Amino acid sequence: MGELLGETQSLCPICLRRIPARRIAESRNVYMEKTCPEHGDYKVLIWRNHGEHYREWSRFGGKTAKGPQKRLTDVHSGCPYDCGLCPEHKQDTCMVVMEVTGRCNLRCPICFAGANERHTPEPDLDVIRGMYETLLDSVGPYPVQLSGGEPTLRDNLPQIVALGKDMGFDHIQVNTNGLRIAEDIDYLHKLKDNGATLVYLQFDGVTDDVNRYLRGKGLLAFKVKAIENCSKVKIGVILVPTLIPRINDQQIGDIIRFAKRWIPIVKGVHFQPIGYFGRYPRLPNNEDRITIPEVIKAIQDQTQGEIKAENFVPPGCEHPHCSFSGFFVLMEDGKLLPTTRFLLTEKTVHPNPEDAAEQARQFIQRRWRLTEEDIEKPRASCECKPGSWLEFYERARRDYLCVSGMAFQDAWNIDLERLKRCCIHIIVPPGRVVPLCAYYVTSIDGRRLYGDPSLVYKDMG
Repeated sequence: MGELLGETQSLCPICLRRIPARRIAESRNVYMEKTCPEHGDYKVLIWRNHGEHYREWSRFGGKTAKGPQKRLTDVHSGCPYDCGLCPEHKQDTCMVVMEVTGRCNLRCPICFAGANERHTPEPDLDVIRGMYETLLDSVGPYPVQLSGGEPTLRDNLPQIVALGKDMGFDHIQVNTNGLRIAEDIDYLHKLKDNGATLVYLQFDGVTDDVNRYLRGKGLLAFKVKAIENCSKVKIGVILVPTLIPRINDQQIGDIIRFAKRWIPIVKGVHFQPIGYFGRYPRLPNNEDRITIPEVIKAIQDQTQGEIKAENFVPPGCEHPHCSFSGFFVLMEDGKLLPTTRFLLTEKTVHPNPEDAAEQARQFIQRRWRLTEEDIEKPRASCECKPGSWLEFYERARRDYLCVSGMAFQDAWNIDLERLKRCCIHIIVPPGRVVPLCAYYVTSIDGRRLYGDPSLVYKDMG
């Protein structure tokens, strides 16, 4: 019998009812165990081979945050059924996702959003204006990510960007597979000129066999062309790989090396271990999962120790078991120098937990964009003494790479304690703000927790 690490609540993957759950350590692994009275027992891996690491990062989970500034819904059925955000939610927003279309020009076997399966009409500009207004009223002009579907299928996406910019949103990302911006640089120019600050680019690997498995076709040439066009237009890029065991987890180091070659256009790599919802064609087992400590170890191993596990820290905004991050400066010898390290003192890593969401917003706004100074002052223009602090400062200002990852939750591993700390939210018409993992979670037969009004949930806790 394993060691009990904690108790929480989760969902049944079949009926999506709330059920009690326990976190159990067995050997070096950590599992979630839960039982639905109607549909039986589940045991899901949540942390592999690094149980002590799980305990260490748990020490950062007791912080008290301010929570959302304004609550848009009341508590009726309890978490996760009252999202809006409701009074039970414990963290403010750091990033807002706005879906502007359900259409897509790919049919990815592992689609996160289930695009092309939802037949909802695209919101027109008046609806989108209302979504921006809801954000201004409830959270503020926080960083916004325009998503879908594939948002670049909308010819008027530059207008949507301009609308947000005019209303006070200073950081607007475009979440894209890159196909249109690879082929239509004029369209990319319009996005940039109208206020887009970042391209959040799907980038799963450096070979086309990976792209064919994850996205249904070879796309590497399109991805490279999209980055080339971003360099010409002078807009920053975050590479976003979805990681699947035995498919592309062996390319983690290659992806980081690819990103290094594109600094300062590429501002970071944001790894996303696969979550199981949308169109995934079969039921997942524990061997189908890759957990946060495995990603961190793979980064260390596949960069031959250039980046080390201790260079990463747990999040200050969301729950400590949701993500990791590190900040690295590209030095003259081509190596990445870490400027973060994991210290087992809460004050050192996150000195003011109440401001964690604001700190995350400031980091995104400052580091996830290409500034005019980056463009106008190339690396070679620095006349600083080699090895001086001034030279290092110039490099840290421009030639850096953010390396991070986030483990999204699905119906098998969702932990409502984690969900209540979620700081990445989705704006849903006519006026609700929903945590990302709650919005996208689906039952075993594809029913969504949000978006299917026929579902009736029971509290079995």
